[in-house]
Amino acid sequence: MKLFTASLDLRNLLFCCLPLVLLFSCASSPEPEPVDLGSATPLFVPEQEDKGFFSLSDSSIIKDMEIGSPASIQRAASKIRNPSTQPEKVILAVASSLMSIVWPSQRNSITMPSDIEANAYTAAVESAKMGIYDVNTGNSDFFTIVLPSLVLLTSQSKGDYYSQSQAALEEGLRIRPDSVLVHYLLGCLYRRMDDLKAAQDQFKRAADLDEDCFETGYALAEIYFLQKKYQEAQETATHLLDLYPGNIKLLKLLAQLASRTGNYAAAENYINQVLQQEPDNSQFILLRVEVLMDQGNYVKAVPLLDVYSRVDKVSKDYLLLRSRIQYEWNKNTAAAAATAEQALELYPDDIDVVLAAAYLATITGNRVKEKTAGELAEEILAQDPGNEDAILIRAEDAIVRRDWNVAYVNSSRLMEQENPSLSQRLVYVRSCLGFGRIGEAQREVVALYGQHPDSDEVKELYIRVLAAAENRGEVRSLIASLLPSASNQLKSFLYYQRSLLATNDTDKLADLRQSLTANPRNSDSLFELYSYYFDRKDYRKAQYYLKQVVALNTNDEEMLLLNAQLEELLN
Repeated sequence: MKLFTASLDLRNLLFCCLPLVLLFSCASSPEPEPVDLGSATPLFVPEQEDKGFFSLSDSSIIKDMEIGSPASIQRAASKIRNPSTQPEKVILAVASSLMSIVWPSQRNSITMPSDIEANAYTAAVESAKMGIYDVNTGNSDFFTIVLPSLVLLTSQSKGDYYSQSQAALEEGLRIRPDSVLVHYLLGCLYRRMDDLKAAQDQFKRAADLDEDCFETGYALAEIYFLQKKYQEAQETATHLLDLYPGNIKLLKLLAQLASRTGNYAAAENYINQVLQQEPDNSQFILLRVEVLMDQGNYVKAVPLLDVYSRVDKVSKDYLLLRSRIQYEWNKNTAAAAATAEQALELYPDDIDVVLAAAYLATITGNRVKEKTAGELAEEILAQDPGNEDAILIRAEDAIVRRDWNVAYVNSSRLMEQENPSLSQRLVYVRSCLGFGRIGEAQREVVALYGQHPDSDEVKELYIRVLAAAENRGEVRSLIASLLPSASNQLKSFLYYQRSLLATNDTDKLADLRQSLTANPRNSDSLFELYSYYFDRKDYRKAQYYLKQVVALNTNDEEMLLLNAQLEELLN
């Protein structure tokens, strides 16, 4: 109390003397010169960073948490040895949740602290675990903005929160552009939205920021696979397998990749490794059957499929493989169609099943469940308008029906893709040829011939385009160079094409007969003989050849009409 009184007396004394001090100062000092404020240098006052809830002395902890990679999260957690404050406990709780939800492949050594008071951060995580996008976080900092999007990994159901999540994650990137966590979550969101290219970009960025992270690398490899970028998928998955040897997810992806790319030895190796870990995995038992069939090894494939049938005769994959064996091995088109129809009855909306039925209808020329290949393709495109396989089948069906406008429009769509496949490019050339766009056909087929000089299919189409462009000399020269080493199938085509260049009947007939000797089922040569005898009014011989054409093309309406007209002439 005395100390307080003395202090008060001193303040009163100073207050009383202050006017005298000021008066003396004014009397003894000259008039101050005016200061040029424009030339004055302002004092630097450091800007105070508002850290909000997480007001920690070590700012690197929050930076590492915002980067959100497995390594950076572990690093942040290691800096909080003995959490004593609520913010420190919340950080550890969030760190532990991120490791278990986002990076489950990594060992989570972060202990979930107790005694955590209610807060927006752990509430957002708990909401995500229940499949709810939390809209009540307040969006006050990086984590309240980003954490609600964890629902993308905890729930597979689609929701109405996608646009909100996208805006929030983009804001998260504005705050922390190098966040592995946000790039990965945004990639998951774009994949949910079926924007595979945008998903690829985000996964690629996340994988580049952390090259050893399993989840980001696997997501990138898988998104490459879904876009049929098989080389990129192979490189990414192989790099990961070096880091995570024996990982079952990687082995499964690599097995499918090897199967798709025709690397059958590698496919069997990966399939065997998968089955060693999961001997009852029906998907990969059937994949082994498919790989054997792709190699033409039906002797091993058929018994293996029969063994599988003792356990399951109605699975989608089993029925599709059974239908394929019936067509390719047993040569039983009716049985193959019946099996495909059974699959359609059991899985009417499954795109893979409808696609297989459409493909069977394409190669056989028959209807499946009373539907043409084009009609089945339309069903697929109603569900998935950008389905490349269905667009290809629709174009091929249009070529069979000689609807060149539909064929050209659809094949042109396929050529707009980033890397059109060989089959897509071949269909495009055929469409251009039928539609009268010879210049377009020639540009594309020249490029194809340079890239695939050993493909018989490319050789045939190249010669057809040269013939359509009336390059007769080049056609003759190319036929002469190819004939000596040609397969029977190609040889049959070459003799047929040479018959069209013949200047007399003897040479023409000789070439056509040699064509049928190499391949008795060559419809072009059979039809050319029909035309030859029909023009000479030898209708009996004409009918002999036309009936064979009809037998090979039972649904070709034009051939059926010609046959009916010929029957009238003979009666």
